[in-house]
Amino acid sequence: MLILTRKPGESVYIGDNIKITIVEIKGHQIRVGIDAPREMRIYREEIYNQILEENKQAADSGAASDQGLEGLAAAWSGRKGSGGATSALQGKVKLTSGTGNPEVVIKKKKQ
Repeated sequence: MLILTRKPGESVYIGDNIKITIVEIKGHQIRVGIDAPREMRIYREEIYNQILEENKQAADSGAASDQGLEGLAAAWSGRKGSGGATSALQGKVKLTSGTGNPEVVIKKKKQ
């Protein structure tokens, strides 16, 4: 870990496009400004840890699912003619795994 001393108004660069500026120091709190590209995700540590935990739980529950994508395909094919937004769908679901990541493709009904 790199430890630096900075005063309010002083900055540190990370790479060519991330600038960290010390904005204000109040007692035991420091306000930090971060100038980074929009596509760069920046999270507070507690939020980042919460996201990791939720992703882990979602992955665990998805792997433990008995039905998986085949169950989803059966559910969609069973909805044929049920009316509403699904009536425009053909009701057939195609499972593809070209990249190793299966995806569900729903074809629209020809009119």
